Amino acid sequence: MGMKGYFSAARLMGVVLFLITSLVATGCSENGTVSKGASDKNAEAIRAVIEKEFSAPDEEFQALRDAALESVKEAGDQKEYDELMEAPVYKEYLTYMEDTYRPYFTENGYDSFISTASAFMYSGLDGDFSLSPSDIKIEQSDSSSALYNFTFHVKAESGNGVAGDYYFEGKANVPEEGRIGTIEFSDKDSLYEKLNSSF
Repeated sequence: MGMKGYFSAARLMGVVLFLITSLVATGCSENGTVSKGASDKNAEAIRAVIEKEFSAPDEEFQALRDAALESVKEAGDQKEYDELMEAPVYKEYLTYMEDTYRPYFTENGYDSFISTASAFMYSGLDGDFSLSPSDIKIEQSDSSSALYNFTFHVKAESGNGVAGDYYFEGKANVPEEGRIGTIEFSDKDSLYEKLNSSF
C-alpha cells in the first residue's frame, strides 16, 4: 500500500469515527430529552396538586368527610371505632382522598400530605366562599433536579370581605418521576387565616 492509499484509509477512518461520535452525541442528547420529559411530569404533578388543593371548597370531599365523621361519633368504645373505620362510608372517604392525590405522590409523600392536614385544608373550612388558582409558575432548582420552587395566585370570592387575589409561594421535592415526596405552600397574604376568622 502506497502513501496515497494510507492517507485515504486514514481519512476514511476519520470520517467513520466522526460519524460514530455524532451518533453517540445524538443519543446522549436524546437522553437529555427524556430528562426534560421527567421534569415536565414533575411540574405537571405539582401543578395538579395546586389546582386540586386551591379549587375549593371541594363539596364532594366535604360531604364524604361529614358522613365519615358522623359515623365515627357513634362509636362507644375502641372496638366499635375500629369497626366503623371499616364501614363503607369511611372507606368511601379514604378512597376519594386517594383518588384525588395519591397519583401525584410517593407512598410516604402521600401519607405525610394527608396526615399533616395539608390536603383539603381549604375544603375543611365551612362558609360561603370559593377559591380558584391562577398564574402558576414552576421552576426547577439549579441546585438539584428533584427540587422545585413555585408561585401562584388564588382568587377568592366571598361575601365576608375576604374576596380578592392572594399570593402564594411554595416548594416541592420530587424524588421519583411525577411523584412528589414533599410539598409546602406559603400563604403570603394570610388567606387561610382570613377565611377561618370570617366564618
